[in-house]
Amino acid sequence: MSMLIRFIVAGVVGLLAVSFYIQYLVFDTSKEDDQTPTRLPLEDMQSSSLPSSPVGKKRESMVEISLTDVSDTGKASITVPSTVSTSTPVIAAISLATTTVMAELPPSSPSEYLGAEGPPFLPSPPAVVKGESGPLLPALNEEALLRAVVKIQCQAKNNQGIYVGSAFVLSSTTVVTAAHVVMNSATTTCDVIFPSERKPIHYLRGVTEDLAVIKKRHDEKGVDVATLALPPLNTYPEARAIFESYPAIPYPICGDPAQLGDALLHFGYPSNYKDQSYLSKLDGEVAVFADIDGVEDQLSLDQTVVYKTPIFSYTNDELRMHPYIVSRVPSFYGDSGGLAFNKTKQCILGPHRGGTIGKADGENYTVFMNVGWEWIKDFLGRQ
Repeated sequence: MSMLIRFIVAGVVGLLAVSFYIQYLVFDTSKEDDQTPTRLPLEDMQSSSLPSSPVGKKRESMVEISLTDVSDTGKASITVPSTVSTSTPVIAAISLATTTVMAELPPSSPSEYLGAEGPPFLPSPPAVVKGESGPLLPALNEEALLRAVVKIQCQAKNNQGIYVGSAFVLSSTTVVTAAHVVMNSATTTCDVIFPSERKPIHYLRGVTEDLAVIKKRHDEKGVDVATLALPPLNTYPEARAIFESYPAIPYPICGDPAQLGDALLHFGYPSNYKDQSYLSKLDGEVAVFADIDGVEDQLSLDQTVVYKTPIFSYTNDELRMHPYIVSRVPSFYGDSGGLAFNKTKQCILGPHRGGTIGKADGENYTVFMNVGWEWIKDFLGRQ
């Protein structure tokens, strides 16, 4: 009988000791949490023990974090929150093959995790964009675009100075620019200056179309496009010393009229750089299209020159190509003739006309010629 009593007493004492030990380990509320987050890398999770920091507020849920949740070091991890106070334990199960580790739940709010310093660094997404017909396109070769955008300088009549603008090499020996850049020149031969590291340094020569034809097309039809021809390399030793072939835009002319909202790139040699000595790149967006409703006289801002300009009517119609496109981007003197490129569809749009419109409402818009418009496309095909 005495042995039975001793056994019962020992059992009760043992249960009390175990209960006290568990309460001491798990339900201790005498401390506040350390305010430093604890990040548990994968190798630390392989052990059966955790850091001895206290646990946080009770949340009656369990989270399983798979090995696909990885930090920027390539290691699976979980961040223990730093802002919760102690009372009862929080439990999360982390599945690591056959090893289970207990840790606190991550914060429920993203802002708790991101903190004041903002989001953590994330790797860039794959370098692909949606193409014209839906398939993914390869990463855009911007360097090839930069190599093919040139600066144009043409002598003014009576040696009154030079006309300066931009242009781009469309294909082989054909250079495309804006008509108003070259049409009043004293001669059909102009400097075509290729860049190196975005600075115009390789001076070559190109020959324009008949200047009277360019001017007539601009003044009567409102078509602000012109071309220059580069001499074949085998007849031009100065060019052959620089290039094996002339750098040309390695992308097609845009053929899809559905372009509203498409991301654009704009290249040129603007006057906001000293001596227009740097090839600028600006981001734009297709805002609207424009048709030509005639041509009218316009007085220059300094009120010294009257020139012809198209009368535009604007439209959102995407069923066909229109002669002009308007982009949300500012423009400067010298940008005229530079490249407008559809980044979304990776195709050529046309030469800048220049001039910024819409200043009154605080947003800048630039209009430019669309070489995908049927008339210009046919014209360029004959060059």
